[in-house]
Amino acid sequence: MAEVKDGKLVGTKGDKGNPDSQGFLCVRGQNAHQVIDNPKRLLRPKIRKQRGVDEWRDASWEEALQLIADNIKDATGERTGIWIGHGTFTLGGAASNQLAGRFASLLGCHNWSPSMICWGLGAFGIGLTGTLTTSTKEDMSANSELIVLWGASFTSQPNTARHIVQARKRGARIITIDIRKSEAASQSDEVYLIRPGTDAALALSMMNVIIREELYDEDFVRDHTVGFDALCEHVTPYTPEWAAEITGIDADRIVALARTYASTKAAMILLGGSSMHKGDNTWAAARAVSCLPGLTGSLGVAGGGMGPRHG
Repeated sequence: MAEVKDGKLVGTKGDKGNPDSQGFLCVRGQNAHQVIDNPKRLLRPKIRKQRGVDEWRDASWEEALQLIADNIKDATGERTGIWIGHGTFTLGGAASNQLAGRFASLLGCHNWSPSMICWGLGAFGIGLTGTLTTSTKEDMSANSELIVLWGASFTSQPNTARHIVQARKRGARIITIDIRKSEAASQSDEVYLIRPGTDAALALSMMNVIIREELYDEDFVRDHTVGFDALCEHVTPYTPEWAAEITGIDADRIVALARTYASTKAAMILLGGSSMHKGDNTWAAARAVSCLPGLTGSLGVAGGGMGPRHG
């Protein structure tokens, strides 16, 4: 909600009538009004004077657009690659993204994305399994029996924090997987400290345990998934002992985590929106993690599946 004084926007505050936020507003939202009339806001294009040097000069819109067009023409046909439409999220952002996608298609780009780098790769990986978001914060707080905060923190997902607290008061078990003891760890029953960039190894070894010990939901796998036999073959060498050397988590703890997760139907994984998705092939780690609810059949179950990645 906007706070206006003498015709000027002076502040923003949460809407207590909103069923989701109930008036909560993150730090970014609380300071959103500062974007308007900010003296540091760029109002005209700037062109870098020299590559590798942080020196810029003012330019007209005509010059800037012509420079962009000329460089696109030079690149087209030689190294057509990923078109990033980052920055199109304004009012009517969905329409802007569609136009950016159409523009990329006309240029012949192989790939394009309007997403932010902090979560775009994760969304791509999860999207490949069809589990981009299967559950809500409200479902989690009301129904989840086990919540796995996989790289999710209360700093990057502050609105989720109060739902976690509510779920814990109700008796839900909380497990945190992170590279550090985050503020979420203080609200957790167990904490697994993992080496950076090794999330895929942990997920693969958990699948190894679940399949080897036949803890998977046979009916769900048969009726609602594809490629199970190939997955079984793929994860066979990825034992807990193998993963322990890579992740820094003891093999027996990996086995215990896999058993706990597989034996709890209303188990929800909250994959951090900005955690593991900033390195090479990090989309593959998100994809591996999102295979877990498909194996255990927690998709479509109240309190189960993959939870919200932002908020």
